[in-house]
Amino acid sequence: MSLLNSVLKFLFFACALPLAALPSNDFTASVQKNFAVWDLNRDGLLVSNELDAAVADTHWVWKDAAAIAALKRASRPKKGAPTPPPLTLTNIATAVAQHQPDLALMFREGLKQIGAATNRALFPAGLPALETIHQGRLGNCFCLAPLGAMVHRDPAEVAALFTAETNGFYSVRLGKKTVEVAPMTDAEIAMTSSNEREGVWVNLFEKAVGTARNEDKPAGQRASSPLDVIARGGSAGTLLAYITGHDIARFPFQFAKSPVSATNSVAGMYARLQRQLAAATKERRLMTCGTSLTSTPGLTSHHAYAVLEYDTVQNAVRLWNPHGQDFNPRGAPGLLNGYPTRNGIFKMPLREFVLQFSGMAFEQGNEKMVPNDLPSPS
Repeated sequence: MSLLNSVLKFLFFACALPLAALPSNDFTASVQKNFAVWDLNRDGLLVSNELDAAVADTHWVWKDAAAIAALKRASRPKKGAPTPPPLTLTNIATAVAQHQPDLALMFREGLKQIGAATNRALFPAGLPALETIHQGRLGNCFCLAPLGAMVHRDPAEVAALFTAETNGFYSVRLGKKTVEVAPMTDAEIAMTSSNEREGVWVNLFEKAVGTARNEDKPAGQRASSPLDVIARGGSAGTLLAYITGHDIARFPFQFAKSPVSATNSVAGMYARLQRQLAAATKERRLMTCGTSLTSTPGLTSHHAYAVLEYDTVQNAVRLWNPHGQDFNPRGAPGLLNGYPTRNGIFKMPLREFVLQFSGMAFEQGNEKMVPNDLPSPS
């Protein structure tokens, strides 16, 4: 028998095996033990409302919580990908055997998140710190970029968004709206951002944003879980306006990538952008930016960042990536090799910045962007 036939035969039988027939590990043990409890209507299938009920249930902790979080992640359809197969025991066994999706990896990632959240206080260190935040697996950079900009501007302002209620819940103020959210469960922590043992305020912020955005939708369009709402993505600029209650102004960077009209000369657009960056930095207004496709190592495509400040002397912007990672370029810093990054923070020359990023959003305060400094419609 050929090697290919042997592999195909193994996969055929692995797909037909029940979960109990697979090699035992913590993930499969949890699923075997709890599947019948999670399956509320006893039809042999875990569906969205059953997964969401388990995720929101404080009864499920540690390994069991990490297991349900892995199944919840696996159930979410990915953009452009086939619809995930129904979560039956047989299909879960197939996924475990083939690592498609890699449920064991998702389980380990969830355990790591839960294990890191040893202090469930809001702010055990006093005030939030930008350097402790690391984006989780929700793909919600649009949610964290404006939060990071606000933390950089004034940590006390961020702390003031949260109020612990006497019923054990938390009120979270987001611009003109305040929502009440339940404390984080282990499964929710497994799926949201990490904060280096510095409290659960980041996780609660994500949950509050999902809750608020869900409440804003018509009843028939609401998701059953607030985390599903932010997992669908969004605009960092739009959320910046949402959490501050202030208007925003957008500044696209298309001028740096394609020919522009005489009225929007490249030099003129750079000058406009420099004025707006300098004014926003001086007035301490929040700024976000985003990428489409990037070619520079260390930068993330289709990702939102916070703009922390503009250095007028060096003509450079200081940025924060919500992943909060460290990066060391292999060679001279620049477009070819990337930029030295610590805890997600790095500096980038303005003329290189506009080539790799797609545009910015500026918070509007008492001093708004002058219409003549806004890019003209193309």
